[in-house]
Parts: sequence; structure tokens; C-alpha cells
Amino acid sequence: CITVRTNLLYDAFFTPTLGVEWRLNRNIGIKVDGSRSWWGDEKGKVQKIWLVSPEVRWYMLDNKRFYVGLGGNVGEYNIYKGMLGGLFSGDTGYQGKLYGGGLTVGYQLYLSRGFSLDFNLGLGYTRLEYDSFTVSNQRRVFKDRDKTKNVGGPTGGGISLVWTIGK
Repeated sequence: CITVRTNLLYDAFFTPTLGVEWRLNRNIGIKVDGSRSWWGDEKGKVQKIWLVSPEVRWYMLDNKRFYVGLGGNVGEYNIYKGMLGGLFSGDTGYQGKLYGGGLTVGYQLYLSRGFSLDFNLGLGYTRLEYDSFTVSNQRRVFKDRDKTKNVGGPTGGGISLVWTIGK
């Protein structure tokens, strides 16, 4: 069967997500999510992100609701004082690339024959390649160039609304 999904947590942070999952059999699924945020305002706030997140999932136990997965992330970002930019201190923005991967654990709560909620958390490694900047007189002034940061920790998470097409 095939499912179509959206991550409600990412949607809440103005980064709409659309994904599909193809169940090869009762035990194995292949999921790919894509997210994109492309907005800014006249005050210089920017949140431009694209992210692709593939994952292989192994469904377990008798009811096949619990799963573990092996997944990855690849994307680019440009964030300054937007919704996600507010997570960073001061007057600093960041633009660059990210990639990484890790393990996911999750559970699907069935709501009806065609709909369910998918709760999941991924932990692993992410590499960030970035430039940092500030904005002065409506112009971008770079602080640092060609920096990298390797981060261990969350690689994703979500509460996704899932629509099942087929059996």
C-alpha cells in the first residue's frame, strides 16, 4: 500500500511537508518526506529551507504499529529572525547546507481505516556547512564564511497525519 503524509510539527513552524511511504510488505516500508519553506518579510526576516528525508522502516510486533527506521536528511537553509531564526541568539543569520542520518523510532496510532497519526523521533548525526551573517542597512554582512559544525542529537521528529491509499 501507499500512504501520503504531512508532518504537523513542521507545518506549525511554517515548513510545509509532504511525503509518501510505500510498504513493500507487512514489515518493511520506504518513506520519503520533502519540506520547503520560502518566505521573508519587509523587516528582513527570512526562512528559506528545503529538506529531503528518506527512510527505511521495519515494522514490528503483531499489530505492525511500532517501527524502527534508518534514515537521512539533506537540505539547504537561509534563516534570519524568522520563526526558526528566533531559536538563535542575537542578530545572526545562517545560510548553508546540511546532511546527516540516524535511527528513528516511532508508533502509528490508527484513527480510522484510512487515517492514522505517526509519532516519531530520530537521533543521529548532522553536519552543517554554513556562513553566518547580520543585516545592516538592509544589506547582508557576513560574519563567518565556510564554517562547519558536526552535531549529534535529534535528526528529526514529528507527528504526521497519514492517509492510506489501498489496503
